Amino acid sequence: MRVRVAGLYRHPKSRMWWFRMVVPERYRAAAGKREWKYSLETSDESEARLRHAEKLAEIRRYMAGLDVQEAASVGDRADEIVARGMTALARSNIVHQASIGLNFDMARGLDNVTYAILKVLSFRVRLGWGGKHAAAAQRQRFSAIDPDAEDDTPEFAPDLPPEAGSAFQTLDHRKLASAQIEAFEGQPSYQGAAFREVARGLLAARDWKAAAFEAQLVAHAAGMTLITRGALFDAIVERVLRHLAEHRFMHWPEDADLVLNPMATAMGSYLTEQSTPAPEAGDAPDRSLRALYAQWRAKHNLAEDEALKSADEWLLAVRRFEDLIGTKPVPSITAKDVRTYRDLCANLPSRVKKSIKALPAREQIKIAAAQKLPKLSPPSVGKHVAAIKALLSVAKEYEWVPVNVAEGITVEGARHTGTERDHFNDREMALIYNSRLMTDPDACSDTMFWILFLAPFHGSRPGEHCQLKPHEIVQEEGDWIMRFRADRHAQQNEDGTPQARRRLKTLQSQRDVPLHWIVLEGGFLDFVAVQQARRAPWLFDDLKPAKYGNRYTYLSRTINDELRRLGITDTDKAFYSTRHSMKREGRRRRIPDRNLDQAAGHAPATSGQRYGQGVPIDILKEDMDRLEFPSVNWDAVVHCARARVARYRDRMGVTGLRL
Repeated sequence: MRVRVAGLYRHPKSRMWWFRMVVPERYRAAAGKREWKYSLETSDESEARLRHAEKLAEIRRYMAGLDVQEAASVGDRADEIVARGMTALARSNIVHQASIGLNFDMARGLDNVTYAILKVLSFRVRLGWGGKHAAAAQRQRFSAIDPDAEDDTPEFAPDLPPEAGSAFQTLDHRKLASAQIEAFEGQPSYQGAAFREVARGLLAARDWKAAAFEAQLVAHAAGMTLITRGALFDAIVERVLRHLAEHRFMHWPEDADLVLNPMATAMGSYLTEQSTPAPEAGDAPDRSLRALYAQWRAKHNLAEDEALKSADEWLLAVRRFEDLIGTKPVPSITAKDVRTYRDLCANLPSRVKKSIKALPAREQIKIAAAQKLPKLSPPSVGKHVAAIKALLSVAKEYEWVPVNVAEGITVEGARHTGTERDHFNDREMALIYNSRLMTDPDACSDTMFWILFLAPFHGSRPGEHCQLKPHEIVQEEGDWIMRFRADRHAQQNEDGTPQARRRLKTLQSQRDVPLHWIVLEGGFLDFVAVQQARRAPWLFDDLKPAKYGNRYTYLSRTINDELRRLGITDTDKAFYSTRHSMKREGRRRRIPDRNLDQAAGHAPATSGQRYGQGVPIDILKEDMDRLEFPSVNWDAVVHCARARVARYRDRMGVTGLRL
């Protein structure tokens, strides 16, 4: 018995129900079989029908995924055909020019071929409009062949009505296109510009039929015969039109945009009206990346004005994707689109002026190449790609797409390895901690002093110290500890304004870290007592939060500037290097790595180390107290710390308090 459609089948011996379905022929190569046959693992018919429906839905999603992959492969093939065809036509043009004594390079040959195709396309399109448009097209064609020929072009019938789905639906759009062709194509400096707007109109309307001849010409040059129907035909026409619409001719002057942009803007007003009709009841839902991003924000209850770094990074990635690749429905995005986006992002300039940042992304890339500006680093490009990949995962979850086409696309050099920062050696530790910053009470702010003091002994991220609150310095089983926690609920400042919610970098970042004995000797608990008596909202309450609530951002710049002044100029060393220094000193003291990891908030190396909720505080305290960094004169630092605490207590009017 052959099952033509998905059906239930009961095994005669086991009495268990089975799912059976013939694999459609177009999917057999990928599936590797002619029939899907699965046991539903139940003898109950009602339960079997439920499981059958689930299995059928799963197989349909699988087939839809194969369709998406096939569409992506069609796009890749179309790219290759159009590139090969245009190159072949350009080489043929170069050979022809050489036969008459002209020496052209590939760029000039591509210019000539593109202009010729645009001219033919424009002539054919205007001929189809009838009336004066067709007559003008004929006249222009004959004058190009023989400038002295008499104007004997035949009279044409009145303007022909547009076909359904074609471009240039309105008479005003046609008149503007014809007027621009008459105005610009007779000027050698701007030839091709107005013809290009015709290709842009066809591309916006997705009027593939109008450019079938040009697509066949390019495909023939690539060595294939193109059938004027099907997905491959549509993909090739789209890419030919896109090349024609976006090509920039070498003979245009450098300031051509000053002349051409108004023309493109005028034409674009008609494209917008035509391509975005007023929504009607029953229209398909918005499936753009921007709409997907909005749904993701809504799902996570993020208000429109709520600043969240990851959300803003995602939005920037979406904007740049639409700028570089185009505003495509999510189901139409291919793996090649994501790879192209990745490669283009790698050429974007980094840390540029606002005037450059305001330009379209492709213009920024041109400026970066011309001015040799620094490009985005691999980690920055990786963030852009990761944002698109994550959004496409959301699209898969929402069942907008059956597969995430960005899976497996990586950026070389983007992954954090833990070796990007180096540790401070003994000489550098002495340079920092024996300097005026740590021995002169007037050399820097109290907050900067304490952040510098805490860093090497605890291995914490400097930003974690900056977001501590006074009540998070507590005593547990006789040992004083810092409790690093995230905010579970939204908090408010004293004036009632919303406070940025504290977040932790990883799950292991939530931890308790014992205070080092040298820090305690410096009177740190007395400083905490003053802050508690003042009811300060933060342990270091003079820090100003940056855009996303990070209280360390501005202080980080100040500290690193001071390190540079001290002579620490290696690019792989910054104040964050104190975390590496703690690990290095700990290994020198033979402290177990699992204890160092727990203090620093790093993930345990093995599954077994995750059991038991880490090392007990008293054991961790004994180990951390062994960190001493022998090149530093800590007595001078402790003396400075006590002087600062005494001065701060007097300034705040708080006396006689100790924890």
